[in-house]
Amino acid sequence: MSATLPGKHVIVTGATGFLGSHIALALMAAGAQVIGAVRTPAKGAWLVERGARMVAADLTNRASLVAAFRGVDTVVSNAAQGGHDADLATFERVNCDGVRDLFDAAHQAGVRRVVHISSTSVYRTRLFAAMGEDTRGYDTDKRRFNWSDFTTDWRYAKTKTLSERIAWERADTYGIALTTLRPGPIYGSRDEKATAILTKGLGAKLKPVPTVGVPWVHAGDVANTVVAAIANPASAGKAYNIAGPAVSQYRFMRAMAAALREKGEHAAWLVPMPVPVWVKYDTSAARQDLGFVSRSLEDGMRETFA
Repeated sequence: MSATLPGKHVIVTGATGFLGSHIALALMAAGAQVIGAVRTPAKGAWLVERGARMVAADLTNRASLVAAFRGVDTVVSNAAQGGHDADLATFERVNCDGVRDLFDAAHQAGVRRVVHISSTSVYRTRLFAAMGEDTRGYDTDKRRFNWSDFTTDWRYAKTKTLSERIAWERADTYGIALTTLRPGPIYGSRDEKATAILTKGLGAKLKPVPTVGVPWVHAGDVANTVVAAIANPASAGKAYNIAGPAVSQYRFMRAMAAALREKGEHAAWLVPMPVPVWVKYDTSAARQDLGFVSRSLEDGMRETFA
């Protein structure tokens, strides 16, 4: 990673979570002073040992955000409601109202730069076509079938779409320089969701796996683009797709199984199930402006299970 941020004070919401922790580590590696805005600061003790600072803040409490944001150069808007165990009202409260409060708090605290972590779920997914940043958006007005429904909770897709709209509207109102990053499906160490579920599935003796092409991206590669976006003023006012190539899910899980076996752990023998379908995102803008590079599956899996 070539971008450096010496002397920058950057606050990351949700810094103790999966992607948030990768972002915090990448920022510190680039020389930034990192503050984690989290509900439970004690969970960030291991990041504090590495040089970060933790402050108590919650997306549902604007006053706590204002206090946390004072004196920082940049806010990384990362925290969000995910998973499948919350109702729509909870998704809306965190992903929509929370982002609205975050921008209001940033304005009140005098912050002029925000990097917002969005998602490729903001698109109405198309098959067999590389989707660019101008691809038709997810329909938030009417519940209709979307190919992403097979992997992504519709409530998450809807509220992440709305939250990005709120981010752009608030940034325009307050004159905040905003960059939004839209990661594809993310894997890597400390992931208690997708990566953990797939790893558990390898506990069987034999496992059939479809060959559908999925644009997995490693959390560390997403984190590096956050650093690059902050370091590059020209990224303000733009949105970027951050995703890997459309790799067969069979190949992806084969790399996962190989990494487990390298550690002497059991991994199921995999049987490919031909499914000639793939999803891909155009990442040319991120490569050009942010130096985005997607690491190999082998390197990604070694980090995941290190």
